[in-house]
Amino acid sequence: MKQKYIYILIPFLVFIMFPDPIFASFFSSKTDSIQIVFDSRQLVLPGESFEIGIISYRHNGKVLKTFGMEGGSVFWWKYVVEVTGGTNRSGKISVNEKLMPSKGKYIGLKVYPKKHPEQAKKLLIPLNYETEIFFRPTVPFDKAPGGVIEGALVSKFDNGVTRVLKKVNNSGESDNFRFYVTGGYWKRGKLFIDPEFLNIENHRVSLITNSLRNTSVSDTFAVTLDYKHNFHLYFQGNSGFFGFSGTDGSSGFSGSDGCNGGFGQDGGSGENGPDIGVWADLYFDSLLNCNLLYVYTENFWTGEEHRYLVNPEGGSFSVTSNGGDGGSGGDGGDGGDGGNGHDGEIWYEYKQVEKVVKKPQTRKVEKKITKKVTGPDGKEKEVEETVWEDEIYYVDVVETETITIRHQQPGERGGDGGNGGGGGFGGPGGDGGDIYFYFTDDSRPYENLFSARNKGGSGGMHGNGGKGGRGGHGGSGEPNGPDGFSGQQGPSAIGWAETGWSGKIYKDSTEEFYIALPAEKLFPEK
Repeated sequence: MKQKYIYILIPFLVFIMFPDPIFASFFSSKTDSIQIVFDSRQLVLPGESFEIGIISYRHNGKVLKTFGMEGGSVFWWKYVVEVTGGTNRSGKISVNEKLMPSKGKYIGLKVYPKKHPEQAKKLLIPLNYETEIFFRPTVPFDKAPGGVIEGALVSKFDNGVTRVLKKVNNSGESDNFRFYVTGGYWKRGKLFIDPEFLNIENHRVSLITNSLRNTSVSDTFAVTLDYKHNFHLYFQGNSGFFGFSGTDGSSGFSGSDGCNGGFGQDGGSGENGPDIGVWADLYFDSLLNCNLLYVYTENFWTGEEHRYLVNPEGGSFSVTSNGGDGGSGGDGGDGGDGGNGHDGEIWYEYKQVEKVVKKPQTRKVEKKITKKVTGPDGKEKEVEETVWEDEIYYVDVVETETITIRHQQPGERGGDGGNGGGGGFGGPGGDGGDIYFYFTDDSRPYENLFSARNKGGSGGMHGNGGKGGRGGHGGSGEPNGPDGFSGQQGPSAIGWAETGWSGKIYKDSTEEFYIALPAEKLFPEK
């Protein structure tokens, strides 16, 4: 039992002898009071976050701060932070996005040490709101129909902070505003001027921006058009279709020729550019206090109309009616390979033949041998003795034998490869459209501001001929069969089809046709 108490007391004694500076302060002295710290230069806005800090004052005179503050070392889990109108995460307060509009609203904080709720401190923080907003362009733009205006949105808040939103469409911050446009439309964070000037009242385009945080704050960005723009009307005939490639010829069966490749399809002809009429009249615009060219165009093929206003002091007008490009011809299909020739037929012949072979025979032969013997007197003497031995000798014997003789017919010739298909011809380019300019007497001095381009379309490229198929191998035999001939490369025209003709440009006079109407007649009240 004593041993158990020793193990419990030793760590406690070590802690007292070597205290951690942070934890020692909690044990050595109690918290006297706390303070909530908030930097009023931060923006407190719905859907966004701001930071707070806590300072605790001890009886021993020590001052401790939470992490995130300068010199802070106290963990946030030692405090309870209750938020009305938001949430807390380690001193980062997120404001509920539903507190919109934010003007006149507050977020409430109640903070206290976990073990001392009686030391709770409360803080009521007012939400910020815009006192002024305005849209300002950030890149140059033409003040003309079809123009695009990119800009930044500047917000000034009640605490003196200014925020600049440079990418209006690339941030959730843009959701805090509503945009209304007259004479155009708002899309992807950009102001697009209507391409049709008849939809723009009094030559004026306006962007109205409203703040959702303070609905009483709005801004109107207005642009008066000056029509100093290089207007361009563009037409081009459709391109001809591309020719399909010819099908490849199938390979021949054994001994047969390969099939020829199919011909490539010709490319389609490019479509001609449409004929275009352009009328120009000069008038004095009382709203802009300057001369403007009224330009009317018509596609003579479709009846499609377009209208423009061009300021002769900086503006211009060009029209294009090019022919469509011809389609490329399809490549010829490759010829099929010739089939291999059949092998020569094999057959066998059997024959009986006689042949002389030597076979061994055995016979007894007499031989005299001398050997030494010891006589009765004990002396050695030589005596002759007759012995019979087996002797092998060979005799010629005639035998009959059956032999097999292999025969093979000559191998057959391999099949010829198929010829490649011819390449298709490229389609010719379409002709450029004719363009007719008509000028009134007062617009004639500005004829140099008008230009036209009506070149013919490029001809399509001719297709390549298909490759000839390989000749088949001759069949094996006695002798082997000859190989087949390879097919011929398919024919192909080199280069491109002819380019279309350029259209003609005509200039002529016309009577005045534009009458400037007062704004109330152009845009009557509904």
